[in-house]
Amino acid sequence: MKTNDVSLVNFEQIGQLADDVFMIYNPLSGTLDYIGDAFQKVWERPSIEYLAEPSRLLSTIHPEDQSYVLDFLRQVLSAQHETKVEFRIITNENTSKYILLKSYPGLKHNGAQLIGGIASDVTTTKTNILYAEKINARKNSTLEVLAHDLKTPLGMINMMATAIQQLPSAKENRAISQYVELIQKLCERNITLIRDIVNQEFLESTSVNLRKERADIVFGITDVIDNYQKSSDVLKKHFRISSSSEKLYIEFDTLKLMQVFNNLVSNAIKFTYDNGLIEVDITELASTVRITIRDNGIGIPEEYNEVLFEKFTPARRTGLKGEKPVGLGMSIIKTIIELHGGKIWFESQVNSGSIFYIEIPK
Repeated sequence: MKTNDVSLVNFEQIGQLADDVFMIYNPLSGTLDYIGDAFQKVWERPSIEYLAEPSRLLSTIHPEDQSYVLDFLRQVLSAQHETKVEFRIITNENTSKYILLKSYPGLKHNGAQLIGGIASDVTTTKTNILYAEKINARKNSTLEVLAHDLKTPLGMINMMATAIQQLPSAKENRAISQYVELIQKLCERNITLIRDIVNQEFLESTSVNLRKERADIVFGITDVIDNYQKSSDVLKKHFRISSSSEKLYIEFDTLKLMQVFNNLVSNAIKFTYDNGLIEVDITELASTVRITIRDNGIGIPEEYNEVLFEKFTPARRTGLKGEKPVGLGMSIIKTIIELHGGKIWFESQVNSGSIFYIEIPK
């Protein structure tokens, strides 16, 4: 953004009236030449403490976000365009707030190059988004559990209906036969309906633009697995999760990546026998985070290794309990991972199980 002394004055004038915090940083002196009045409201601290020593602002940033913000500030000093970063601060009341900071290089005053910044309190919006994404991830795993939970009683009803259909009285009575057929169709339709809801949402996920944000991937995955663990009696599978760190922050589209994760766990459930084990591991590497999903199910035949991620792949198979395959499932998974700059691959052995690996840049 190219500007001059007049626009600098305008910048300060707007800052006096705005609800956002307007700041001007002087790289030569290493000081903040200006902090808008909104600072007191947003940071809940007096701005005068930070004008001469802007480095003190670092102590107000959440400890988990400090190194991330420092990296951003180093980039700002060399950037010639608008940049932005989202982080948390700790107020005097020891509460957290989410802040969106945008930097505007190119301000000038008396020949000196300055950097403008606008900090917005986005706590309400951010909290609502995080809650919605968390509920959505749980919803997908809950529907998966629900499909398995309903399959047994509906299957029993279907079997009983078939048994009734074989009775001599049913064969002789057209009305009974029609009612039985209706019961069978309703049983099949309701199981299919639940799966179609999850599958259709997943198939449409690549049509929405990627919205990456910095978030704790360990929290997201653990929350989903906890939901599966609570329903282990229904699913008749054992679940185990491990991580190299309690928290791992990376930039990713929470909605899409949790859909990918849910889909891979769902596949593991479909192709693992009752009382089988599904393990998830999250490991921090030098420049990436690796997510591993392992099962001891039926495995993938070797002839499908090269085509598993193709659209409408011939590797599509019905689950052990008759679950229908998703036509573009693995293809979409690969697309979403690659949109994150990551990669996915797998190892498998028939009758021993499969291991899927996902790596996402940190």
